[in-house]
Amino acid sequence: MDEHEQSELVRSWLRNNSGALAGGLVVGLAGILGWQWWQHNQAQHRFDAATTYQALQDAAERKDAVVIDQMAAELGSRYANTPYGALGLLHLADQKLTAGDAEAAQAALLDAARAAQDAALAGLAQLRLARIQIEAGKAQDALDSLAKLPADGFTGLAAEARGDALRVLGRSEEAQAAYQDALRTLETGAPNRTIIEMKLADMGAAPATPGA
Repeated sequence: MDEHEQSELVRSWLRNNSGALAGGLVVGLAGILGWQWWQHNQAQHRFDAATTYQALQDAAERKDAVVIDQMAAELGSRYANTPYGALGLLHLADQKLTAGDAEAAQAALLDAARAAQDAALAGLAQLRLARIQIEAGKAQDALDSLAKLPADGFTGLAAEARGDALRVLGRSEEAQAAYQDALRTLETGAPNRTIIEMKLADMGAAPATPGA
């Protein structure tokens, strides 16, 4: 085709497809604007969650139990899809435990473990839950909670808690092995090393030598 024929072909194609082109342009623009709107809303959502969490922290410093309850509930319902949802529940658990309500603290930690989007945060909730369960005499429940920890999460602290639970259950040899695992995992300057060594000594066992 010569240049005239080519230009006629192009004009004909544009006439026949102008509706589709316009529609595609509208859809494309709508998609771009929609994406920008969604990003803005997400950013605002995270900012609001952070602001609410700051209010909860301020209330925790004032030991204002009523506001802590309110802010934690709001974080857990409206902002559960952000890290602040689980963090708020961890604060709530601390407040309930300080108030002597171990059952409410356990419930808050279970909710925190379920809400956490980060494995480390979920592991922290499970570890705290296990410690409360041990104090409450629920050693087997504590072992079940510790079993849900990530393989590489809080290894030394989890081993110590496992030893405490096993000791409550009267499984002395397993408890000693767990304590030895904790000592092998914890750093030399870890503050709870001395406590674990005292627990082993109380059971008539010597701590494993470093690197053994």
